[in-house]
Amino acid sequence: MEYYSRRLAIRQMLLFTIGGSALLNSYAGKEKSTVIYQSPLQERLVRAGTISPAADGIFVGAPKIRSEFTNDQFCCHEITIPPKFAGPPPHSHRDLDEIMFVIEGTVSVMVGDNVTDVHAGDYHLRPHGIVHTFWNSGDMPVRFIDMYPNQDFISYFEDKIRIENELKSLGLEIDSPEGEKMNNDLDNKFGLEFFYDLFPPLIEKYGLKIYEG
Repeated sequence: MEYYSRRLAIRQMLLFTIGGSALLNSYAGKEKSTVIYQSPLQERLVRAGTISPAADGIFVGAPKIRSEFTNDQFCCHEITIPPKFAGPPPHSHRDLDEIMFVIEGTVSVMVGDNVTDVHAGDYHLRPHGIVHTFWNSGDMPVRFIDMYPNQDFISYFEDKIRIENELKSLGLEIDSPEGEKMNNDLDNKFGLEFFYDLFPPLIEKYGLKIYEG
């Protein structure tokens, strides 16, 4: 596919959260069981339509519950995907399990060789160690919560922004040797492996668009 490149795939992982949200958001040390709490959880309200940015103000998409709110036990963010748009390139996580709860629409989720349509009101678990991705092949936007019970994966997306900002300050592109190394180091830190060759066939088969911002 002429329009496809590894650079687009790298940016897709980040931009599907930015693009979807920007387009459519108008729409005390105590052991309990096997979990050790370093400090008590504190009450926190995240109101509808609001986000929870990082301490430095960086955010991607619509982060809701941050890991620092929960003693690194859990975090989640809200994702919106426009009609006929792809999600991230196919990838696997070394450690991270993901739980999806669909609020509106239907999300198509690929896990291994299996594709499942996850409808509004449904939950779906994507186990670590298996290649997966998701997309919206329908005619209506989809909105869902992605939950991360065992890794601060929200920070992954935000670190992508920080890397991009640093590269820009140096006058470098994301696909420069420096950019490639920084992104590869980040992927390794979070135990993330991409399978870029699987992306173009999915785009073609389901007639999907990708973010090219």
